[in-house]
Amino acid sequence: MLKKITLLLSLLFIFHFAFSIDKVSAQAPTLLDVNIETGEKLDPLASESAEATASTSLASPSAEVQEKVKEKQDKDITETGGGQKSKLAKYLDDNPPGPLSWNNFLQHAIRSAISQGIPANVLVLILLFPLIASFIASSRHIIGLRGFGIYIPAVLSVALVSTGVIAGLLIFAAITFTALLAKKIFSRFRLPYLPRTALILWGVSIGILVLFLIAPLVNVTELMIVNIFPILILILLGQNFLDAQASTKQSDALALTIETLVLAFISSILLQWDFLQRLALLEPELLLIAVAAVNFIVGHFTGLRITELLRFKPIIEE
Repeated sequence: MLKKITLLLSLLFIFHFAFSIDKVSAQAPTLLDVNIETGEKLDPLASESAEATASTSLASPSAEVQEKVKEKQDKDITETGGGQKSKLAKYLDDNPPGPLSWNNFLQHAIRSAISQGIPANVLVLILLFPLIASFIASSRHIIGLRGFGIYIPAVLSVALVSTGVIAGLLIFAAITFTALLAKKIFSRFRLPYLPRTALILWGVSIGILVLFLIAPLVNVTELMIVNIFPILILILLGQNFLDAQASTKQSDALALTIETLVLAFISSILLQWDFLQRLALLEPELLLIAVAAVNFIVGHFTGLRITELLRFKPIIEE
């Protein structure tokens, strides 16, 4: 035990001594401070200015990327600083409500909140989210699309609105590929569930990192302007795919994933529909009542789903 402690202290002393030498050498003048050809001493302020210019060029993206970012922010309803905020606020200015009554009190409350600084697009997303959940529930009960429940497709639809369909699918493809590869590799080590899952996420992070490093080389600007939170949601979907693959057949897990993506894609279109956005702002009471009524109607539906009708069509015909 004493030998181990002595060895540890010796290593710490060596590291401290090496760090001190590096620090002193960094402060001391070197040959880099002198021009080798002319023998003149270089100006440190000039070198600092050059370093500042280099760091500024790294921090400032190109004009094309900045234009893409601005265009995306103006079209993205999830961005609080984009053009959608002023567009939705203009809907309210062009359609003033009548006197305060029982059927427009929510409109007045929304206008008051927006005037105090609450982004209009955030309120629209909050009002449309129950509609998206109702659409997914109706698709399950009437059409027969299962997916990964209600929450995952609904949140994924917001992520697709933020990233765009192409970028979202590319990120999900990278996540799925690296997750399957990492699972196949780390399953051989017979690790417990949590360490194995952490290693799979480690592999997923490397896969996403490689994708984003390649994006500027192939000029995929959709990936260069993606936020972190949609990526985390897509990682959550990849984790659900792995869990479903572990509990069911691979074909069933793939079918659930595809159905989830289809539901999320249609829901993202609904979230970007101008008619629904205007309805959420101008008639929020009607929207909330209609969504609740649809859920009660769907809840009392007892017929065969569309997928069941197609599946049992030969039996029904006989």
